[in-house]
Amino acid sequence: MIDVKQRLTAILQIAHVSDVHLTVGEPIWYRAMGVMQRDGNALMSDSEIALLLREFSINTPADKLAVPRVSGKDGDGFAVTYDAFRLRVDLVYANNRRLAMVMRKLNSRTPMVEEIGLPTALIEQIDRPTGLILVTGSTGSGKSTTLAALLENLNLKREGHIITIEDPVEYPIVSKKCKVTTREIGLERDASAFKHALRAALREDPDIVLVGEMRDLETIAIAIETAETGHLVLSTLHTNSAIKTVDRVLSFFPADEKDWARNIFSSVLNCVMSQTLVRRLNGNGRTLAYELMINSSNIASIIRDYKLQTLMNAIGQSGDSGQMLMNNKLAELVKMNAVSAEEALAAAYDPNDLRQKLNYH
Repeated sequence: MIDVKQRLTAILQIAHVSDVHLTVGEPIWYRAMGVMQRDGNALMSDSEIALLLREFSINTPADKLAVPRVSGKDGDGFAVTYDAFRLRVDLVYANNRRLAMVMRKLNSRTPMVEEIGLPTALIEQIDRPTGLILVTGSTGSGKSTTLAALLENLNLKREGHIITIEDPVEYPIVSKKCKVTTREIGLERDASAFKHALRAALREDPDIVLVGEMRDLETIAIAIETAETGHLVLSTLHTNSAIKTVDRVLSFFPADEKDWARNIFSSVLNCVMSQTLVRRLNGNGRTLAYELMINSSNIASIIRDYKLQTLMNAIGQSGDSGQMLMNNKLAELVKMNAVSAEEALAAAYDPNDLRQKLNYH
């Protein structure tokens, strides 16, 4: 039998580990730099997972530990502090009704924008007092890190009230020049859903609102309304390009509201940053690759007219505005010997176009 507490602590201490998977009847698995790896061959037991749940009970509401309540569909999630690590824990029944636990390692320190290589053109967008900033990408692409760095930048240089609505709170941002209020979805004392917390935030004198994820029509509509009424709103979507982000937002609206949605969204949008993380050529972690679309009169017109097929040309022909197409950024990283061509192609949403840019066959 493995010492599950000892092994869990050892895995969490490994550089670049983001997630740990524990399933009854299987070895421990973990993800580091985006790659799943197995930690030995010892199999997890019910008693070992129960032991961890008892450890978590120090910081976890008692009702969250009622294992029979775990839903095979949505899981039962909560955030804990364990052995100096902040974790988001999700419980679920999987693999023939075996109890499984997936832990995401949260962050103890908020990064600065310079540390993670955010483009200047994106940072400039948070100097605007109002509007909507969207950071998009797949799970594990660093969206939360980007948003936290942007908020910390605001927190250090601008007076105001920041409200964050997250599931769970991922970075411990504390008040500096700004008053910071954090609300965690799923905690009964905080909020039950993004849409409810966001609606309430409008009555709480905010200047800047972070919405952890825009998951449904009501949340999107309120976020747009919040930006329209004179606030700066930051949020995320699970899309991998500017075109897909615009299309995803507008797709939530019913047919009879499409024209209104295109008009209002085109007027409040500041920018879309679609990002991914690519393993460095030297093996030392991962680096940021991104697509950045900054709204302009031309881009707003394209969104209003729903001519999204022309967006890529508009971004690519934007001159010195700081906008960037994902493949152009990936090609730049390859030419700088920061990442390999193979890793760049794996990260590209249009690998054929990238092959041409790299003359790679």
